[in-house]
Amino acid sequence: MSDDKRSLGNTGVQLLLAAVFFCSGALYAQAAGKPAVNYTVMPKLQELKDHPPAPDFVLPDPAGRKVALKDFRGKVVLLGFWATWCEFCREELPALQQLYQEFKGKGLEIVAVNIKDKRNDALAFVRKQKLSYPILMDPEGDIGLLYGAYATPTVYLIDRKGVVLARQWGPAGWYSPAARNLIKSLVEQ
Repeated sequence: MSDDKRSLGNTGVQLLLAAVFFCSGALYAQAAGKPAVNYTVMPKLQELKDHPPAPDFVLPDPAGRKVALKDFRGKVVLLGFWATWCEFCREELPALQQLYQEFKGKGLEIVAVNIKDKRNDALAFVRKQKLSYPILMDPEGDIGLLYGAYATPTVYLIDRKGVVLARQWGPAGWYSPAARNLIKSLVEQ
């Protein structure tokens, strides 16, 4: 099989997985019986009404250890896709660090996936900003593509059972009072 055909096949599989990801789980919201969370406090945040399961993945951290998304089950996960060449990401990641410091012991995990970036640039940024939440490396952008992170930053909020609650494309101000109240309501569920 030629590389072009293999690439098209891989893209097709990724798009199919993304379609299943975004179109499944329609009964979750009704069955869960959880109190409603007001996602509109973040103007660009979109609740996913069907609450699909988050596709699991395994990526290396900066030390080369393999980390799976399912490793964070039992916590609310803010899954963010970023790159050093993204101006908004350079502003958002330090805000996420503040959010992490406030909520890490209360049931929140922030997982930042670096996509299509030079490894050395990403690691230098992480060190300079003193980011302490998990950073994962996706140099080809495959997981970013699976999640539809066509622009950065892209964020997904995932509940303790691995169900996607909401997503946002673009900057958000994740340490604003509205964002902090939203995260507080999620970790208190």
